[in-house]
This record gives sequence, C-alpha cells and structure tokens, in this order.
Amino acid sequence: MKKIGIDIYKIKDLYTGLGQFSLHFKNEIRKYENEDFEFHYFAPKLYCKEHPDEQRLISEHFKYRYFQNWCPVFDLWHSLHQFPSHLPNPKSPLILTIHDLNFLIEKSPTKAKAYLKKLQNNVDRATVITTISDYTKTMVEDHIQLKGKKVSTIHNGVYHFIPTDSVKPEYISGDFFFGLSVFKEKKNFHTLIPMMKYFDKFQLILAGNHDTEYGRSIMDLIRSEHLESRVILPGKISDQQKRWLYDNCSAFMFPSLAEGFGNPPIEAMQHGKPVFLSTACSLPEIGGSAAYYFEHFDTSYMVEKVKLSLEHYYNHLEMNIEAIKKHASQFSWDNAIRKYLQIYRDTLNV
Repeated sequence: MKKIGIDIYKIKDLYTGLGQFSLHFKNEIRKYENEDFEFHYFAPKLYCKEHPDEQRLISEHFKYRYFQNWCPVFDLWHSLHQFPSHLPNPKSPLILTIHDLNFLIEKSPTKAKAYLKKLQNNVDRATVITTISDYTKTMVEDHIQLKGKKVSTIHNGVYHFIPTDSVKPEYISGDFFFGLSVFKEKKNFHTLIPMMKYFDKFQLILAGNHDTEYGRSIMDLIRSEHLESRVILPGKISDQQKRWLYDNCSAFMFPSLAEGFGNPPIEAMQHGKPVFLSTACSLPEIGGSAAYYFEHFDTSYMVEKVKLSLEHYYNHLEMNIEAIKKHASQFSWDNAIRKYLQIYRDTLNV
C-alpha cells in the first residue's frame, strides 16, 4: 500500500476558494481509500484539535525549517496549492496543483517578480504539475520554465450543496440579479452598477465580503447613481440564503477579469440559471456555450446584451435549463478525484 500525504493546510481559511477546495478534496478522496492508497492529511493545529476523530491527520507541530526533517517519507506528497507553507521530505515525490497566476496583475511589479520566483522554485521541486484550467496551464507555460515537466489540467469539482431548507433574505422585494464573490478590483462588479439604471424593476444583490477598498468604492458608486434601494450589498451570506438566491434569481452576474477557474458560475448553472460572464481568463473555458458573455463593458452594450440574452433564455426555458444543468454536471468532485487518482497511479507506476 502506498502512503500519500495531502496538504490541506488552506482549510484554515475555510470560506475562501482554496479552503473550500481543500475541504471537498479531502472529503471526496477519503471515499477512495483501498488496498492501493492510504491517505494522510497535513492540516493546521486548530483543525486537528477540532476534529480529533478524523484519521491520519498530520498536525502542524513544527515550523517550516524543521518540518522537512521531521516529516516522514511518503511515497507521494500532494500540495493542493502552488504556494504551500510546508514542503515534504526531499525524498518524497511532489505533485503541485497550481490554481492561478493572478499575482501577475494583482501585485506590484516587484512583488509579482518575487511571487514568480517562488513559484518557479516550487515547480523545480515538483515531480508533477497540475492546473485547474487550461487557462492556468497556458499561463504557467508562458511564465515558468518547466524543463520538460508535463502540465495536466484537472477542472475543479463544484460541490452541489443542498441545505435542508432555504431562507429568503429580508432585503428581496422582487425580481433580482445575483452576484457572489469577495470584493476585489479584478471581480469587475463596478461595471454592473450603471447598468442597473436601465433595469428599474430589478434589484442587484452582490453578496460577499465587501469590507475592502474596492467594496467601499462600489458603495460610493451606488450612492452616486442613487441606487441604494435596488443595489444591495448584504456581505457574507449563509448557505441557506445562498441556496435561495441561486434558486430565485433571474440571472447570475460574474464579470470577473482574473480567475483560475470560477466556482460561482457553475454553482448558478447547477440551478439552471442564465449566467453572464466576461470573456477574460478561464471563464469562457468554464462557462462554455451554456453561458452568456460580455465582450466589453460599455453600459449600453451590457444592457442590450442582458435583455436579448434573457429573452433567448426564457423563450426556450425548459431546453435551456436542461442544457445549463447538463453543462454544470461535468464539474463534479467525483470526476476530479478520479483524475487525480490516475495522476497518483501514473506517478507511482501502480
């Protein structure tokens, strides 16, 4: 039996994209323990303390400079993020999963150069590289010296969480568009605000942590456009509220400019909803022909695009709902984990 270490350390930030990726990866891969593989999970101390009944957790007892000497030699080690806080014993082969190179546009040139150097070092250490989209794969190939190493794309699974109930938020007063993300400039939410002047029978609900500089600029824009009653920023929402908003929105808006994958659009598609995306980054790859796209962000163009697209969606409602749900179904955790397991087998020759 091969012993495989899996770095789920980012589970400490559970309600981030990386935290959710780590959680669902762990929960799904546990189902595949058999005579071939035994999985061990490197996790934060607090997580280990709060989950004493989970088997084979490796607690973060040692600082990084001691960890490699202390860490047992595994047959294989899988880092679920491109910037792991700890790397395994040098004798263990390493699989490195790269989510994005967003630092190239989010950071200053000096910081971006430092991040790129760190990523290069991690790639040099790795035996196998995986990415979560072909878009990220292309970015890696363009900016990293791979030295003959193959890069494999495995799309994320998107968990279809169905709470036993859903809760209608008190701020909903009629038909509405929905968007969900942490408020960062790359999310491009500000392009949606002027558009709402032309949809006077709709609200726009933009959920997620808006306690950021960009979030504050969005609130200023809402006030300047006199849209306080129709553009609502509720902040973080519960799973029950999220379920209700997905179920009942007229459309889901996600005009982001920088994504390694993009889970929220697929979550909305699981509910059969029309999804509006930018043509940037990984989004056309993820949304495929099941989504509608903003090719640019001129307000009059966006208004017309939404009106015509919603007319198309509702004129062929049953057919479109079926096609959208079918598209979303390919992004399952079962599909993703089976592909990672094949990477493990290929690397270990089992």
